[in-house]
Amino acid sequence: MNSIEPISIRNVKREARALYHGRLGTAIKINIVPIVLTILTTVSTLLSLYIVFRQFATISDVSVSSDGRISQMYETIQDILSQAVQLVLTWSVCWTLIDWYEQPKTKPTLKTAFQAFTHGNIWHTLLLAIVQSVLMFLWTLLLIVPGLVKYFAYSQTYFIYKIDIEHGTRQRQLTDYITISRRLMAGRKWELFLLELSFIGWHILGFVTAGLAYIYVIPYLNATRVAYSRHLLTLKIAERQAV
Repeated sequence: MNSIEPISIRNVKREARALYHGRLGTAIKINIVPIVLTILTTVSTLLSLYIVFRQFATISDVSVSSDGRISQMYETIQDILSQAVQLVLTWSVCWTLIDWYEQPKTKPTLKTAFQAFTHGNIWHTLLLAIVQSVLMFLWTLLLIVPGLVKYFAYSQTYFIYKIDIEHGTRQRQLTDYITISRRLMAGRKWELFLLELSFIGWHILGFVTAGLAYIYVIPYLNATRVAYSRHLLTLKIAERQAV
C-alpha cells in the first residue's frame, strides 16, 4: 500500500502570505463578502451568548407544539439555503484565488470574486451547494464529530467543480463532485483538520476583537485553503502519472 505524502502546513501558509505580499488591499477586496459574513456571524454569536447568560436564571420548560415543529422545519430549510448561498459566495472567492495562484502577477478585481455568477451556470452551482449543505446537515444530526469528518471529506468539492467549469465539462450527477472530494481526502482529513486548527489563535483574536481581526484572517485562511487544495491536486495527478 502506497504511503501518503504529507502536505506541509508551514509551506501552504507561507505560499498564502507570499501571494498577498504587498497586495493586502486586493486580498481584502476580493474576500470582502466572506469577511463581512464572518464579522456579522461573530457579532451575532457574541450577542447570543450574552443573551443566554442574561436569561440563564429564568430558563423554564417549554413544550413544543405542532406549530413549533413546523416553525423549526422552516428554520432548518432557511438555514440550509443560507448555508448554500454562503458556500457559493465562498467558492467564488476561492476560484478567484485559484486563478490568482496560477497568474500571481495579475490583479484580481472585485468582479472576479463573483465569478460563480458569471462563469458556468449559477443555478447548477447553487444546486450543488444545496446538495452539499443538506448532506452536511444530515451528518451533523449524528453528532458533531461525524459532521466535522464530512466537512473535511467534502472540502475539495469547490476545486473539482472549478476544473469542470474551466473545461466546459460536467459530472453525471451533482453528488459525483462530492464523491471525488471524498476520494481525494481519503487519509488526509486529519491533516486538513490540523491545518484548520493552526488558525485557532487567529479565531480567538477574531472573537476578542468582535470580528475586526477577520479583515486580515479571512483572506489569509482562504488563500491557505486554496494552497492546500493545489498541493493535493498536484500530488494526486503525480500519483496517477506514476501508475
